Amino acid sequence: MGVRSWLQQRFLRATATRHRESLDLLSDSVPQVDLPTKAGIDPAVSIRPWSVARLEGIVREAGLHPSVITLQAARQARHCLSAFWLAAPADQLEAMYSGAIGDLQRLQLNGPLVQQALAIDEQRWRDQLSAELSSPEQKPRQLNLLLALMPYASPGQLSVREPLESLPNWLLGDYVAYCEPELESLLQEPVGLLEAATEPDAQDELEPLTDHRGDVAMAWFQEEDALTRMTDFINRYSRDATDPEVLAELSGLRCVVAQLWLDVEDTQVQSLYASPVGLVTRSLITCNFGCELVDEQDQRARAALTPPESPAGLIAMLLFYPLGAVDVADLSSLPDWLAQELDTLQ
Repeated sequence: MGVRSWLQQRFLRATATRHRESLDLLSDSVPQVDLPTKAGIDPAVSIRPWSVARLEGIVREAGLHPSVITLQAARQARHCLSAFWLAAPADQLEAMYSGAIGDLQRLQLNGPLVQQALAIDEQRWRDQLSAELSSPEQKPRQLNLLLALMPYASPGQLSVREPLESLPNWLLGDYVAYCEPELESLLQEPVGLLEAATEPDAQDELEPLTDHRGDVAMAWFQEEDALTRMTDFINRYSRDATDPEVLAELSGLRCVVAQLWLDVEDTQVQSLYASPVGLVTRSLITCNFGCELVDEQDQRARAALTPPESPAGLIAMLLFYPLGAVDVADLSSLPDWLAQELDTLQ
C-alpha cells in the first residue's frame, strides 16, 4: 500500500479502535522494568587499547624500514583501523574522517601495504567486507563497510554503485582518487549553493509533489497514530533499506514533507521546523533516505530542487540527497538557527 492510500485511509479516519499509552516525560514516577537474565555482554571479547599516534608510527616505520616484523605490525594496525570503522557510529563518520583518524586512513591508502599481497586471513576479511558491502541489506552501513574495506583493496580495484550520487563529499574525493581515478573529471561543484537559480529548462520545472498540501497535510502531523506510523517506517528503513513497501511509503511521505517546505511562508520556516513536520524531516534526512530515488518523480524532484532558492527550499532539497552530499557555499545567507542545524543534519 502506497503512502497515498496509507495517509488517506489511516491518518484521516478515527483512531478510536487503537489506543496507545503516551510517554509521560514530566512525571517524577519511574516505570518498573523487568530485570533481564543476561545483558548480552560477551566477557570473552578483549578490547585492546590503541592510539592514532601509535598506529601512525607503525605504518610510517614499515614504510621507512620494511621488514617481516614492521610489515606484520602494519598489517595488525590496518586491521585495527578497519575494525574501528565497522564499529564507529554512522552519524559521526564525517567528524572522525575530517580529523586524525581520517589522516591515518589516507596514510594507510598510501602506505607500504598497498603493494603487498594479502595473507590468507586478510583475504577472508576482505571478502567478508566486500560481500557485506554488496548486500542490499547492509545499505545503512555502506560507509562503515567502505571505509573498513578500502585499505584491503588494491588501487583501482574497488567500486561502489553510482559513487557520485551515493557517497558524501567528505569521502568522495579520497574514494575517487584511490578506487576510481577515471571519475576525477566528473567531479562537480557542490550542489547545495544558495545562489539565484538560472532559468530552468522546461522539463526541470517542479510540479506539486503531492495533492496532500496545506492544512490537510498539517493535520496528519498532529495525529499521534500518524506520527507513530511515520516513525515506524523510518525505523524499518534503518533495519532493512530494501523493503519495497517501506521504500514506497517513505517516498510518498517525503513528497508530502517536501511540499510543505515548498509551500511555507518565509516567516514561518523556523516555526515549521520546530513542529512535528521538522521532527519527521530530520528523521528522514539523518536515516539517509535521501540516497533513495524510488521512482521518476523522485528523480525529477531532485533535479528541480537544485539549487534551492530559499532556506525552506534547501530543507526540501536535503530530503532528496545522501548525507553529506550537500554543501552550502555561504552559510551567512542562511538564518543562524538553520546554519547551526546543518551541522547536525549533515
